[in-house]
Amino acid sequence: ALWSWRQDHVVDCWQSAVCGAFAGGFAAAVTTPLDVAKTRIMLAKAGSSTASGNVLSTLHGVWRTQGLSGLFAGVFPRMAAISLGGFIFLGAYEQTRSLLLLELGRERP
Repeated sequence: ALWSWRQDHVVDCWQSAVCGAFAGGFAAAVTTPLDVAKTRIMLAKAGSSTASGNVLSTLHGVWRTQGLSGLFAGVFPRMAAISLGGFIFLGAYEQTRSLLLLELGRERP
């Protein structure tokens, strides 16, 4: 995790949650242009050139007409939603894992 590189360091569930939020937010930001292309392809009229499913040509079309802001349309709400999901899921995973290890009578690695 972020706080220690030692193998024997125990990571708290809130630390895992924060790492999940950062990882999810970063991944959401980086993949937003692909999500924009996917959405445009899905909403394109049947038979149009966009509906053919060519992601690169769709990205190029967005770049030509709307520029960088078009490629990253909706990036902040997408980052917020995916960060929240990463926070909840990774935090809940680590909490459940620690509770199960306690139930089994083992110490955390």
